[in-house]
Amino acid sequence: MKKATVGVVAGVAVLTLGAGTALARDEVRRESSADMRGVSVLVGGGVEGYTSTLGSNIRPGAAYGATLMLRPSKVLGVEIGYSGASNNFNRDTVATSGTTRGPDVMRNGAQAVATLGLTAAPLQPYVLAGVGLSRYNVRAEASGFQDDTVGNVPLGGGLRLHIGDFTADARVNYNVLLDQQFATGVPSTTPGTPVDEAFSNGGTYTGTLNLGATF
Repeated sequence: MKKATVGVVAGVAVLTLGAGTALARDEVRRESSADMRGVSVLVGGGVEGYTSTLGSNIRPGAAYGATLMLRPSKVLGVEIGYSGASNNFNRDTVATSGTTRGPDVMRNGAQAVATLGLTAAPLQPYVLAGVGLSRYNVRAEASGFQDDTVGNVPLGGGLRLHIGDFTADARVNYNVLLDQQFATGVPSTTPGTPVDEAFSNGGTYTGTLNLGATF
């Protein structure tokens, strides 16, 4: 009787160990099947808005872009990409003349970004930083605004998901604008009084969802 009991216990232990080993192998297989290294191509869209005084004068609008990403390891990534946005003026604060079909301000630019994953798992939070350059085209006749080329420093983070070759990426970043002159301010009617510099204070924020594949 005792021998039978011992045999049953030993059998259960062997089955349990075998099941645990199989589950561990499945988990490793799932993680290894996620293609986290190589070259990724992503396209996506979302929203872009402005902060501070710029945010009072320009409404949030549509953002869109495409990204080519190189990942030499599971945690490090380097990106180059195109990004664009279309926004309208807040007509309560910005004086415009005439009518404009479509958005009042169009932005088209390029950026180079480095990403650092906080884990090496297929579902990976990460932080990012980089440099960019954008061309602002002011399509509406608005006092205090003009076309300009502006540098920016994107800072932010996101969450990336890898399932096989499929890659999904959700991110939010704040863009520090460098020497921007597309919002120059409204000249004062009083001689000798400078333009109100607070008119052009602020940066931009962008939130996008991007989908693509890793090769």
